Amino acid sequence: MAFPHFLRKYKYVHKAPGRVDIYIGSRDETAAPTPRIVVPDGCNVGVFVRVGIAVNAGALVGAAIVAGSWPALLPVFLGLAGIVEPTFLVSLLLWCLLRRSLPPLSAAAQRPIAWAMPVLAVVMVVPILNATAQGALQPPTPGMLLGALTAGVVIQHYLELRARAYSPVLAEAKYQALQSRIRPHFFFNSLNAAVSIVRTDPARAERMLESIAELIRAVMGDVRRLVPFEQELDLCRKYVEIEQTRLGDRLTVDWQIGAIHPRAEVPQLLLQPLIENAVRYGAEKLAGKCEIVVQVRQRGFNLDVFVSNPVARDPIQREGNQIGLTNIRGRLALIYDLEARLETRVRNDRFELNLTIPVEQK
Repeated sequence: MAFPHFLRKYKYVHKAPGRVDIYIGSRDETAAPTPRIVVPDGCNVGVFVRVGIAVNAGALVGAAIVAGSWPALLPVFLGLAGIVEPTFLVSLLLWCLLRRSLPPLSAAAQRPIAWAMPVLAVVMVVPILNATAQGALQPPTPGMLLGALTAGVVIQHYLELRARAYSPVLAEAKYQALQSRIRPHFFFNSLNAAVSIVRTDPARAERMLESIAELIRAVMGDVRRLVPFEQELDLCRKYVEIEQTRLGDRLTVDWQIGAIHPRAEVPQLLLQPLIENAVRYGAEKLAGKCEIVVQVRQRGFNLDVFVSNPVARDPIQREGNQIGLTNIRGRLALIYDLEARLETRVRNDRFELNLTIPVEQK
């Protein structure tokens, strides 16, 4: 059914019994809304790699234009790189600091500030380079400032467009597909297990239903929202308790949790899919006992997660384990870009997963 003409400018219309939610926004903003922060994240490895390649490619093109001949290309390029590389690194540092210290501003106000950072980097770097090479401080030329401003506008605009491409509603559809959500039949099996123990162990049944409610709330929430690590760990423990009620003594989990910063935060529902994957391709596929090992350690600003579960000798089931991790890999790529690392292997009939992610400490 088509929306009325006066509602077409709205972002979302939801009709439910007794409730109508309307969020104002244009059609363009619905398809690719503007990120809350449009300043490039200079501390992100993916941004560093992409901007570094673009800047050096631009320097190479400029050197080719100035040199005019192949023999002169390398010296000219090295001369430009001697100016471009330090300026590029300082610009990333300024963007990184600005992104983490900028007060709440509109996107329109953030963009000029972000564009000005490469210009400021040129003003800071070029006089020092001139003094080193020529023994005298010389300010940057107008051409250098214009080039820095142009580069800042192009880089910021490209990264903003990339962020918009991974924003809701487009990104929400990807998250729905990539996120390792709890399977529908899990809820039915869990509810049946809770019903079966209502009379014999009502306290356990009540606790199990509360855990199911917490999992449903997490699944229906924004999986990009940062939550305290302890909250995510508690959600994982509740999930395991539900599965233990359903699978009985076949499932045991060895929790090995190291010292984690009390203010460490991770994306919601990041660890639970890893344990769900271990249960799905471990305890549910094996007739005997399944022991899952979960190790979590913080190493500097990184969080290391290790999950190990037994697998069947059947190669098809081992491949199924890898298929279950495809969604997790895609979600990590959307959240962390190049900063996350996920490695898996099968050793001694056990499937081992190593995950490393940057941890937020707020």
